[in-house]
Amino acid sequence: MIKKPIFSAWIAVLLTLITPVDALAAGPMGFYGVLDEGVVGGFDQHIPASAEDIRHNWGSGNARGLRQNYTSRLGMFTTEDLGAGRTLEARLEGTLDQAHAFYFDRQAFLELRGDFGSVRVGRTRDLINGIASRVDPFNNDGLVQDKILLAQQATIGIFRIPNSLTYVTPSVDGVQGTVQFGLRSASGNSNALKLLLTWDRGAWGAHAGVDLPSRERQSNGYYKFGPRARNLVAGVRHDLGNLRVAAEVLHSTRDLDGADVDPALPRLNVRRLGWIATARMPVESGEFKFVLVDSEQVFNKHGTWQPVREIGLGYEHFLSKQTFLYLQLGHEARSGGGHWHSGLLTRF
Repeated sequence: MIKKPIFSAWIAVLLTLITPVDALAAGPMGFYGVLDEGVVGGFDQHIPASAEDIRHNWGSGNARGLRQNYTSRLGMFTTEDLGAGRTLEARLEGTLDQAHAFYFDRQAFLELRGDFGSVRVGRTRDLINGIASRVDPFNNDGLVQDKILLAQQATIGIFRIPNSLTYVTPSVDGVQGTVQFGLRSASGNSNALKLLLTWDRGAWGAHAGVDLPSRERQSNGYYKFGPRARNLVAGVRHDLGNLRVAAEVLHSTRDLDGADVDPALPRLNVRRLGWIATARMPVESGEFKFVLVDSEQVFNKHGTWQPVREIGLGYEHFLSKQTFLYLQLGHEARSGGGHWHSGLLTRF
């Protein structure tokens, strides 16, 4: 079964910006994807996927067996040269997973690019959660990004936003800004405004962003996470020869003790600041990776508190520019759980 992506009226609005329509020139079209075939298992305290503990989130199975899903995906795209330096791109992408039917659950957007920057409408990556890619050294396990969710339930993102409008400015001296507005995907979520600023020059790079849920009340008259709920991120990276080090701090304000907040929500006196630190070192035929993660502001989709303090190690052995063998180890100190993952990843 293939679910049809919903762009709503945004696509029609964007298309009105494209003139003249008869100027469309035939552009390239193609398919792309990732196949990640691996074996995953646990050690020390083994926590199965059925426990829905995101500290051990390895797709649909944290059991000793084949891991086929999660990072495996298939997509297709087409681009049109509109002239005057403008390009239109449409992209559809879905997760390859033997556990459920294929549909375009990852990407389903239309993007217009030009000297003004780019405008994207449709289903795309959450801006604040996705910026962890600048720090996370792992290509396919989500060891960092899937565990630092920092009160993301205060908005509508976490991974991808079904209905969003994203504008990216042109890069000026390495500085680039992004604004993203997302519509709620469920009645219990919130609309959200996300702002991000990045800077890259030579061996240095930095980013800072804010995630702001709307201040609207729910049908029961309560605020979901308080009128001042927000997420802040700031990160830096530096290349020391072949060694790249990076770090990011994340601050969450859930505002649960504010006025008119749902009394059913748990009141936890936890540290609001979390951080990640990473390093990656290329060698002749591969790359070693290292990561530390620490945050108390982590909750699963049911609102269960699951604080993270994890160390991760990994090695990737390159078979080609598109294919590598990998071994990854992670140990989460707060729950006492450990996990390993080994396999083959190839891009096409």
